Amino acid sequence: MCALAALTGLSLVNAPSAAASTPSGCGSVSQIGSTRVLTVGGMNAASVKQYAGCGRNYAYLYVWQQFRSTRTDWDLYVYIVNHSDSGNDYGEARVDNTRRSELWGPGANTTAYCTHATGFLDNTGGSTSTVC
Repeated sequence: MCALAALTGLSLVNAPSAAASTPSGCGSVSQIGSTRVLTVGGMNAASVKQYAGCGRNYAYLYVWQQFRSTRTDWDLYVYIVNHSDSGNDYGEARVDNTRRSELWGPGANTTAYCTHATGFLDNTGGSTSTVC
């Protein structure tokens, strides 16, 4: 999947915090970096965030209710980008044809590196700011 092609036209914002759950196997995480809001058809549809906790980085995507109420299903994909190893993505998770409102990627062993999270809602993607 070509993330660069899907990133055009998106902006970083300070979005209101959705009460995120916590990833499997880690009960305490904190958001690092910015929130990226994904816009689909002119509608703010999802948030992409990066979290740190339990010695790992996590990619997270939350689908907003206003989008969920207009669709029967959607595809979600998240991962962590390690800037020291840009050829590989870490902590990848994907679900297709789902009605889930959120998706956590598995913990990525990347806390010692500069990273950002990338997420896709269907074919619309975006990334958080880089955190070192």
